[in-house]
Amino acid sequence: MKKDFKPAFTLAEVLITLGIIGIVAAMTIPTLIVNYQKREFASRLSQTFSVLSNAVKMAQVEYGDVATWGYQKYYGTTIDPGNDASPYVKEFAEKYFIPYLRVSKNYGTAKLKDIGYSGYKTKDGRTYYSAGQEIYTVELSNGTTLFFSYNGERVDEDTTIISAPLIFLDVNGKADPNILGRDFFLVELSTTKNRLETYGTGYSRDYLLNACANNPENSVRSNLLCITLVQMDGWKFAEDYPW
Repeated sequence: MKKDFKPAFTLAEVLITLGIIGIVAAMTIPTLIVNYQKREFASRLSQTFSVLSNAVKMAQVEYGDVATWGYQKYYGTTIDPGNDASPYVKEFAEKYFIPYLRVSKNYGTAKLKDIGYSGYKTKDGRTYYSAGQEIYTVELSNGTTLFFSYNGERVDEDTTIISAPLIFLDVNGKADPNILGRDFFLVELSTTKNRLETYGTGYSRDYLLNACANNPENSVRSNLLCITLVQMDGWKFAEDYPW
């Protein structure tokens, strides 16, 4: 009598199959991760911009147009190493924004490394904010972190004139990659339009594509213009986005 014979894979065949699966996984998983990040980051960015825009509108109901929000008091103030802008930034943030946001953690003005942040770099690896940067930091309930700061015009080596408030967004908080134009972006207030705008509003798409690229010849701030490119493309990272 013949015994039933059930064919099976040899050890060599199993190892070859596992090797093929590993190669395919190594090729496809990074792409899947990037695509997931793009969808998640774009969604969080759109949501946070909407939240901040609504906060501006609510503050306007109480305090009037953006142009009257104490710009002459806070901004246009000359600062030097012995009189930095942090008190002005703190007062501005806590008066016009914090009351209208769902805040999970307010660190106030602190060094990034002291509150668990590693700093931020451009796409080509240059440092924008070091871990030792001191900045007013707030974490929102949706997982986004806000950094309140200011734009300034340097008068000389020791003196700067504060010109405008800025709000940096880290859409996934302390998690990596901490790179400008990927999870770190910038919005600013427009006194002429009385609204919040993405940094780079008004530039052409071609200009924004170049500014958003991994290019060491660009200014260290260039990648911050990426948020306007994302907004222009319907709050998504388009296929030609310089990720």
